Amino acid sequence: MSETDVLHAELRAMREDVSEIKGAVSKVADALERLARLEERHSTVAGALERAFGAISKIEARLRELEQAAPVQKLTSGWVTNGVWGIVGMVAMLVLKHIGAM
Repeated sequence: MSETDVLHAELRAMREDVSEIKGAVSKVADALERLARLEERHSTVAGALERAFGAISKIEARLRELEQAAPVQKLTSGWVTNGVWGIVGMVAMLVLKHIGAM
């Protein structure tokens, strides 16, 4: 084999190597593009989760306030109910007195 044949063989091998490198670089570029899309989606999801957790925190605070006010609300409701029954009783007594039943 002559020196020229050896050089041609080496050149052919280098071309094949360059071709393989181009293919690998293309695959890396595709993977990088997919990674960028995934990162964007992740960012969107992370923002949505942060908003959701913020809303949950506000709801928890409101619920805590309502739970703390519940005993007072129950007591007040009982007073109002008893007051209404008292008024109904008085009205009934007045009606009974008015019609002469008492």
